Amino acid sequence: MGRNEWGWIVPDGLWEIVRPLLPPARVRPQGGGTRNTPDEAVFAAIVYVLVSGCAWRALPP
Repeated sequence: MGRNEWGWIVPDGLWEIVRPLLPPARVRPQGGGTRNTPDEAVFAAIVYVLVSGCAWRALPP
């Protein structure tokens, strides 16, 4: 993960520790709804909030 768009906040080693702890994405058999946000993006946002101390709603898009 360190070599893609979230590598500046989440190094590869940290992502390799966290990845097995995440549950698999559920598939909606009926389809529709909103597309899931990638796990990498959500984890990077959580790390960013914890490191920077900013409010969740103040996260950059």
